[in-house]
Amino acid sequence: MSWQVGQRIVADATGAAVRGRRIAGGAQLHVDVAFRLVEWPWKENGPISLVPQPSEVTARFARGELNLGFALPNPTSLVSPPSHSSAASVHFTLALSTQALVALETARDGGSIALFMTLVAHPVRLAQHQGYAPGIEVVPTVEQRAFEVPKEQWLAVLKSVGYCDSILTELRLPTNGPEATSVGRQRVMNAVNARNDGRYRNTVQECRIALDALKTAGFGGRASDEVAQFLQKNARNLSQAERFSVLQIAMQLFLSPAHHDGVPDEEFSREDADLAIAITAAILRLAPRWGADAAATSATKESAP
Repeated sequence: MSWQVGQRIVADATGAAVRGRRIAGGAQLHVDVAFRLVEWPWKENGPISLVPQPSEVTARFARGELNLGFALPNPTSLVSPPSHSSAASVHFTLALSTQALVALETARDGGSIALFMTLVAHPVRLAQHQGYAPGIEVVPTVEQRAFEVPKEQWLAVLKSVGYCDSILTELRLPTNGPEATSVGRQRVMNAVNARNDGRYRNTVQECRIALDALKTAGFGGRASDEVAQFLQKNARNLSQAERFSVLQIAMQLFLSPAHHDGVPDEEFSREDADLAIAITAAILRLAPRWGADAAATSATKESAP
């Protein structure tokens, strides 16, 4: 159904373009909805315009949908069907918090997206004259329309709102699982609380204890005895730069299968992708501090008389 006044269709939505920009605590999505305007016999019926109203927006994916709230039309938006067919557009703005963007990207899961909008407009007369045809019912008009958003366009929107500067992902803390992992889960929560409180050394300590608890529960220790014994024996004597190097090597080993042919995509999950991005990004940020140049500088200072 298209927007209509009385029994006459006056506007029909034909498509939409989506843009974005960052705001404090989230992003604004700008949805420009294009309309085809059908000629309106204003000489006989009087001039009339449509005032767009807030539109409820739902994002639809291959495996479900997510309600995004209401998109607000530009306050100055007014659609006035002329005496001949033409085109027009209405600019809607949808504000999304960072948490909403996280939920949206998690639900999209790398697939395509469609925006389902309930388009509502109130027809208003710009003038009334006794000579115009009476009896035209002026009531709110509603249209429900789904607009496909190409993946390339959506990825451009993500970049414009800062997705590639600070990746919008959700780190799901292990809140449930086997009883054997309960100690480790509690230690992770302690680590989060310590991080939020600025006690970073305590954060690292709690994470270490969580891994120890994981191994004690029987979920660790699968490395060969030679490798495990060497690392455990020398861990206390390794410098921070050397431990950073070991971490980098460990991540290279973990990610190595994807670097070679013949590994099916289903071997990797979204959690694997989040882990790879988070740790790799952290390593890149820490490299200037604990990388080769920093290690050489530290060694020079230690050997100086």
